[in-house]
Amino acid sequence: MADGIGVYAISVDSVFSHEAFAKELGGIPYELIADFERTMVSDYGVRRDDVAGYKGMAKRTVYVIDHAGVVRWVWERSKDEPLPDYDLVLAEAKKVADS
Repeated sequence: MADGIGVYAISVDSVFSHEAFAKELGGIPYELIADFERTMVSDYGVRRDDVAGYKGMAKRTVYVIDHAGVVRWVWERSKDEPLPDYDLVLAEAKKVADS
């Protein structure tokens, strides 16, 4: 993306799964990162080990991270909010990009 701003999706699925997912969607405009060893989900504290069948999976989470690598905004899935407000995510990302 422009100005060194990047959008990345990270999941514990394999690279092959990501390729199939992107192909099914007809391509996607961001990079998919495979965290197959679950390092990032553990480091960010979003690894699920609380429910049988989800062990090692990631909680759906959105981070806005600034150019210095500082987490500036976080959204995490909840029962009340299973999907993020995408307009809010974009607004928060724009704030960080403009700062």
